[in-house]
Amino acid sequence: MLRILKRIFLLLLVFVAIGAAAFYVLYLRRPPLPPAPPHARAVPAIASLPGLSACWIETGKAVSRLSIGMTAGSILVRHPAGDLLVDAGNSSRFSQDVSVYPFWRRLKLRSLAGQLNPEVPLPGLLRRIGEDPAKLRWAILSHVHLDHVGGLMNLPHLTVLMTREELLFANDPGAQAKGYVLAAYANALPKPSAPTLQFEPKPYELFDESADLYRDGSVVVVPLRGHTPGSVGIFVNLSPTKRFFYVGDSVDDEIGFEQRVGKTLLLGDSDHDPALANQIVSRLSQLHEMVPALAIIPAHGRSAYKKFFPAGPLTCVFGQPR
Repeated sequence: MLRILKRIFLLLLVFVAIGAAAFYVLYLRRPPLPPAPPHARAVPAIASLPGLSACWIETGKAVSRLSIGMTAGSILVRHPAGDLLVDAGNSSRFSQDVSVYPFWRRLKLRSLAGQLNPEVPLPGLLRRIGEDPAKLRWAILSHVHLDHVGGLMNLPHLTVLMTREELLFANDPGAQAKGYVLAAYANALPKPSAPTLQFEPKPYELFDESADLYRDGSVVVVPLRGHTPGSVGIFVNLSPTKRFFYVGDSVDDEIGFEQRVGKTLLLGDSDHDPALANQIVSRLSQLHEMVPALAIIPAHGRSAYKKFFPAGPLTCVFGQPR
């Protein structure tokens, strides 16, 4: 009997060791990346704009009590010229939307993006902070993966700002077959022949192209091509000292740009162009070193959100004292 118990104990140790090794390889191990080539910084001129604020709209979260906690949802930028929604999180019908895929693809989508499903649809959360969804001016997506565009299915008449290259990707049958892009969502976006976002050859920070949405320096968009062909990052300048850079899925979390490391093995295949995506990580790391006061917020990095929005979800940060 004692011999059997010892064997059972040894088997348990083996399983624990295998599980720990698998967790490390899939979730923790990240390849170090080379530094970005030197790049001159185009320092922006930033003025305080009365009435400007940003609000954290969390539609979903996972393992939120841990440092690796994940989040999903939107950032609402309130602007005197019309409010902007940055990303949209999952659709409230996520499970039904991914049901068109084969079992194993459906299982993967539900076990990853599906962990961040909203309990309350996006319009309901906007109303909780006093925002009328019908009065939003624009939405802008960091990229068209399903867990960033899905929430727009509950806001069907909102103008979405997107580049032609990202709209082409959204309508690519090959991308749709992988499940990260859903055909049903692509149909709700602008047509590739009529893009709503275009960059100018105007340097901004460490990027050679930019688009100043309001023409006042408050919200500036730059290309972050790699995770998807038309991924973008959004600088929001509430004041000269209150700034954040929303970078979508260019990095998984703060570790990506703080330690200049690539994505985990589990999420690596989500990058459309891994080599280009890694170059963006190195550029973000370079920006973090050059402008440490700038808050870089990955779409799913809950700890980064909590630093910029210390009062938590459904709260706002203002550019000027109220």
